Amino acid sequence: MNGDATYYGTLLVALHVLTATAATLHALLYKTDSRAAFGWIGIILFFPYAGALLYVLFGINRVQRKAQRRGIFGIPWTEAGLLPPARRRELLDNPMQHVGWSVTGQPLAEGNRVVPLINGEQAFPEMIEAIGNAQRQVLLMTYIFDNDATGRKFVAALGAAVARGVNVHVLVDDIGRRYSLPTILGPLKKAGVDVRRFMPVRLLPPSLSLNLRNHRKLMIVDGAIGFAGGMNIGERQLADSPKGATDLHFRFDGPVVQKFSVLFGEDWLRSNGKALTFLDPPSATPGDCRCRLVPDGPDSRLDHLSMLIDGVVSSAHERIRIVTPYFLPHRKLIGSLQSAALRGVDVCVVVPSVNNWRVVQWALAHVLWELVNVGVRVVEQPPPFAHSKCILIDDDYALVGSTNLDPRSLRLNFELGIEVFSPAFNAQLRDHVESLCQASSEISRHAIASRSPVIRTRDALAALFSPYM
Repeated sequence: MNGDATYYGTLLVALHVLTATAATLHALLYKTDSRAAFGWIGIILFFPYAGALLYVLFGINRVQRKAQRRGIFGIPWTEAGLLPPARRRELLDNPMQHVGWSVTGQPLAEGNRVVPLINGEQAFPEMIEAIGNAQRQVLLMTYIFDNDATGRKFVAALGAAVARGVNVHVLVDDIGRRYSLPTILGPLKKAGVDVRRFMPVRLLPPSLSLNLRNHRKLMIVDGAIGFAGGMNIGERQLADSPKGATDLHFRFDGPVVQKFSVLFGEDWLRSNGKALTFLDPPSATPGDCRCRLVPDGPDSRLDHLSMLIDGVVSSAHERIRIVTPYFLPHRKLIGSLQSAALRGVDVCVVVPSVNNWRVVQWALAHVLWELVNVGVRVVEQPPPFAHSKCILIDDDYALVGSTNLDPRSLRLNFELGIEVFSPAFNAQLRDHVESLCQASSEISRHAIASRSPVIRTRDALAALFSPYM
């Protein structure tokens, strides 16, 4: 009997060594962030079997896609930065334009109109009206689509569009749809909407990419009108709702909308949908905004949005305004913000005073002193929860979309950033951001330094886990 126990004990130890070794080697080879690799290796080694299982479930990027060998929209990433000398000199006169080209290989789309929509109270009626006026096609992609009063208004509008012969396609993230139960899928299907789940999580056949979620929010109507930004669909996006949040969304008219359609089509194919026929973009150019899409996700060789943000922040001359609900900057971004402040750039970051994920707030507190001590202003926006996201630089540049400034958003999620070059749009959005700053409270050096040892320890422990948030 003792011999059997020794045999099985040895077998279990050998199995642990084998699985831990394989998982550790995988983390060393494929985790480019050394902090994340070190953390995963610790979990793998010190939690027999469970550590390796957690790594398999949450640590491995299973996304396989031709885009791994290509840049955005089919441009080979190895050629993305190559330009004719004359064009290169032209872009170097505007470094922020050059950064976006080098990252994506895509030119700016000229002649667009971009309108900010503040909170669901402004965005949802306009989106529903656009669906009501649709004649041929509605494409809708979102992370969360709640089955509540607001969600059902969208279902009714989409169902009415289907009834009058409009082609309606809806893509909802499989994790995001579960934020409300029962989910919205039943009502959508009942309304006749062609709806699909992005990367469904299931056991048979196995699909365990729990960590790789589609966080993009995008709607295209008749190939002519686009809506994008940070808003999910539901009561949670109404500032006046008891559990609501403030947020930013944007309406786009012009040539850039065709790029939205192409991006939707790529994600639709990934979700086993049939290839879509896109409508021709309108010939008119309704505005003066120059726009460029910067999609990013775990299917990309390069961290497009991280590199873009680092590059444009480093190009700032006068001011930087960042609004984000989740601010866990990586070391490069911390360095870029510090450098900007030290050379006299007015840098202000707006974060929520009360975060819906308190651990994020604690982790941020641990690194705040590195920013505040060199002149970066960090202000806390009072409730309701501030879910807005945008970056404004100087007088001409804005980056809007779905991207948060945390490791999950920049490394794990499928995200969408949209560059907008326009002094008028920048001024309009800057007025809104400055109003947020004026209504917010600045975090002082004294407040950071006066935290008790217990609080500082809590914040430091939370920061250890920031690569996984």
